[in-house]
Amino acid sequence: MLLALSACVEPPRQRERTQVRVLLAGSLVVPFDELERAFEVQHPDVDVLMEGHGSIQCVRHVSELGELADVVAVADYSLIPLLMYTTKVPETGRPYAEWTMQFATNQLGLAYTSQSAYADEITADNWYEILSRPDVLFGLADPRFDACGYRSMMTAQLATHFYNEPDLFYNLFGDRFTKPVRVQETDALDIILVPEVLEPEEGRGLELRGASVQLLGLLESGDLDYAFEYQSVSRQRNLRFLSLPPEINLSDPAYAEAYRRVRVKLDFQRFATVNPEFEGETILYGLTIPSNAPHPDLAAELVRFLIGPEGQQIMAENWQPLLLPPVVDNAAALPEALRE
Repeated sequence: MLLALSACVEPPRQRERTQVRVLLAGSLVVPFDELERAFEVQHPDVDVLMEGHGSIQCVRHVSELGELADVVAVADYSLIPLLMYTTKVPETGRPYAEWTMQFATNQLGLAYTSQSAYADEITADNWYEILSRPDVLFGLADPRFDACGYRSMMTAQLATHFYNEPDLFYNLFGDRFTKPVRVQETDALDIILVPEVLEPEEGRGLELRGASVQLLGLLESGDLDYAFEYQSVSRQRNLRFLSLPPEINLSDPAYAEAYRRVRVKLDFQRFATVNPEFEGETILYGLTIPSNAPHPDLAAELVRFLIGPEGQQIMAENWQPLLLPPVVDNAAALPEALRE
């Protein structure tokens, strides 16, 4: 009788976990995966879903495609006010975002391996000449989708002036696409014009991918010699990293005015509300909680965890420098949990 009764008793149902969706820049995937695991240990009823894209794509998923997300974290903080403050949620009439937290930094350089062509020859003084050689293949993130891509072009144009090499940008990017990337130069401002259709010319030594992290496997397999990458990503993958001078690597606030000499303008029609134009400035990552986030309270807890002691340790162990304290443009709009 006891045996019969026990067979009829249903096992206790596992409590369904709340899913928190995070759209993040590809360069944040490694530290945020570890952040996810640590956060879920403390919040066993939460399932954090990390989804990496190029930074522009992260924002477009929310502001242009209407997808729901709890946190958006991008490699260029300016994308949030540019693309989310100016676009309204149809159901509420509110902007998709009302505040941005600058929370991390980085520097741009070249990732490569010991097997890369001229690996023992390349330096901070000759890198652009190495990349221009016909037997070298290098990679670029698509500037239409990824902040690393348009920042790489900024670095190349800054290098044109820094090294006093007028043809430097053209040799790297100007004639390697089916439609040319042009630069409008004045005494005070250089505007890099990226065409709507951006396809590399066959056999011109350049590979283009939608996100910078998609170039890493090509480096590791030997299918690429070099790629413009962030330092953090290169360190996480144990790749060699060539640091470029601070005057051009977009890492040093002391050169902020010099960085503003360059600007990238996208001739890109996928944005319904804005004409994307990006000013050269120090690399600063940004995040926000969209105004229509399904789980804003849990999102705020996750952000609080990121900028707290445990999150700081996780980021440091993964070579991702944080901006401490973080900077917020509209503190009055912050969730209560993040105001302390």
